[in-house]
Amino acid sequence: MTLMRRARGHADLWLRIVGGVISVACLFLPAAEAFALWDDKLTLFAEEKATHDDNVFRISKDLDPSAIGASPRGDTYRTTSLGFNFDVPASRQRFQGGYTWNATRYNQYTDLDSDGHDTRATWLWQLGNDASGQLGYTETSALAPFAFTQSRTLDRLKTQQGFFNAAYLVTPRWQLQAGVRGLEQTNGDPLRQIFDVKVRSTDFILSYVTPASTSVGLSARTEDGRFPNQQGGTLDNAYRQDSVGIVADWTLRGVSHVGARADRVRRRYAQVPQQDFDGNIARAQYDWKPTGKFSLGAVAQRDIYPYLDIGSSFVLVKGVALRPTLSLTEKIDVSGAFEYSVRDFLGNPGLASGVPSGRIDRVRSGTTTISYRPARTLTLLMSAQREGRSSNVVPDRTATPAVLPVDYVVNVISISARIAF
Repeated sequence: MTLMRRARGHADLWLRIVGGVISVACLFLPAAEAFALWDDKLTLFAEEKATHDDNVFRISKDLDPSAIGASPRGDTYRTTSLGFNFDVPASRQRFQGGYTWNATRYNQYTDLDSDGHDTRATWLWQLGNDASGQLGYTETSALAPFAFTQSRTLDRLKTQQGFFNAAYLVTPRWQLQAGVRGLEQTNGDPLRQIFDVKVRSTDFILSYVTPASTSVGLSARTEDGRFPNQQGGTLDNAYRQDSVGIVADWTLRGVSHVGARADRVRRRYAQVPQQDFDGNIARAQYDWKPTGKFSLGAVAQRDIYPYLDIGSSFVLVKGVALRPTLSLTEKIDVSGAFEYSVRDFLGNPGLASGVPSGRIDRVRSGTTTISYRPARTLTLLMSAQREGRSSNVVPDRTATPAVLPVDYVVNVISISARIAF
C-alpha cells in the first residue's frame, strides 16, 4: 500500500507540473506571437522545466543513502529560467551575448534549492578584409555536479573565462592565428577551495588555406595553472604545459565536415614531479548531413579533462560520442546523445582530495530528446537519460579517510516548455 501511495503521489505531482508548464506557455503564447524586439536582434525567453532524478547524489547501489545523510535516493525538482539573448550586427562588427537566471526548487531535498546564472558576451570583430577575431567573456554559477562530489555538502562553482583571438591572412593561402585565454574557477565549499584554480593559456597556429576553405596547419600552445588556496604543508601543485601539433579542417563532398587536431604534450609540476606527463592527445569530430532532415555528429578523443572540479589535478579522457538528429516533421525533432569515456586520474599526490591513486572510471550515458514546436515562439521538450559509472576503486570503509564506492547508475526524465519573444 505504501508503494502504491507513493506511486500515486508521484503521478499527481507530475500531472500538476505538466499542467503548470503547459498553462504558463499558453498564457504567454498570444503575446509572444505578436511581439518582436529590436527587429529580432534581441530575444527574451522564459522556461519552466520539471525533472525526476532517481539518484540525486550519484551514489552506488551498494551504499545506503543514510551513509551520506540522504534518504530517499531520488527526488523531483523544478527549474525556472528567465533571460535574454542578443545578436547585433554593426557595420562589419557583430555583438552577441546573453544572460540566463535560473532557480531550482526540490520537492523533498529543499536544502538543495539554489539560484544560478549564465552570462556570455562576445565581440566578433573584423578589420579590413584580412584580420578578424573574437573578444569575449563567460561566467557561470551553479552547484558542482554530484557525480564528482557524491556528498550532501553543497559546493557552488563559479567559473569565469575571458578570451581574445585573432586571425590574419598573411597571403591568400597562409593564415596566422593567435589567442589568449584565462580561466578562474572557485568553489563555495570551504573544504574544496584547495581545488580553486587559475589557468592562463596562449595559442599560435599557422595554416595553409585552400580556395575551398580546407586548412592544414601547425600549432603551439602553452598553459600555466596554479591553485591559489593550497593549505600549509601541501605541496605546490602548480604546473606548466607545452604542446605542439597539427590541426586540420575540411569539407568532404558538401555533406561531410571533419575537424581534427593532434598534439604532443609536455606537462611539468612545480613540486610533484611524479605527476609529470609526456604523451599524445588528439581529437576528431565528423559531421554528416546527407539530407535536410537527418544529421549525425561523431567525436573521438584522447584528451585532458577541461575542468578541475573533480578532485584531481590531471585526468586523461579517452572516449567516443555519437549525436544523431532526425526531423520527423517541420515541428517535431528527435535527437540523441550517446557517449562512452574512460577517465584516468593521473595526478593527485599534491592535493588532499581523497581520490585513490590509479583510479580509472568508465562512464556510459545515453540521452533521447523529443522537441515539439507548436508555434514559432514555443518549444516543448521531453528527454530521458540513463548514465552509469564503473570504477576500479575498491571500497574500504576502515581507511582514513574512508574509501566509499564511486560507481553509480542514474535515470533522469524531464519535460520543459520554453517561450521566446
